[in-house]
Amino acid sequence: MSFLQKFKCDLLVELSVKQLSVQVFGTGERADLSPYIAIEGKKKNVLAVGDNAKHLSGSNITVINPFDHKRSFVGDFACAEKLLQYAVREVLGNNKFSISPRIVIHQLEKVDGGLTDIEERVLKELAMGAGARQVLVYNHSVRIHAQQTSYAALKKQIGS
Repeated sequence: MSFLQKFKCDLLVELSVKQLSVQVFGTGERADLSPYIAIEGKKKNVLAVGDNAKHLSGSNITVINPFDHKRSFVGDFACAEKLLQYAVREVLGNNKFSISPRIVIHQLEKVDGGLTDIEERVLKELAMGAGARQVLVYNHSVRIHAQQTSYAALKKQIGS
């Protein structure tokens, strides 16, 4: 492994209404959390994420699942971005010298008939907001096995 390989990695992000999963390709490292975020006030200060957020309550606290909407997958972009940022940091840690990851983002639900250009752009923007330097939107119903494939193989398969 080269010196630079120690500081960079490729991530797989899988999104569903019930779970957010971030995995490092090839290593098995992962963070799984419930896609809930608790925010406070008009400034939307994040109080908690995941299961910790699910059970918070108060007059000035709002608990949101940004991936649970009637018509589209992402109902609250800002909260979805904050949730994804948290999950990526959980996997990568706080290494100040790490290179921004390449991310494959895979929406697992509400993909019948494929994704529209707008839905693909939303997913790309979410990943970029979470710190990605490159993003691939995986638009297939087959789940990806992060320990058995790589970013480069998926890029070649998709043809991007």
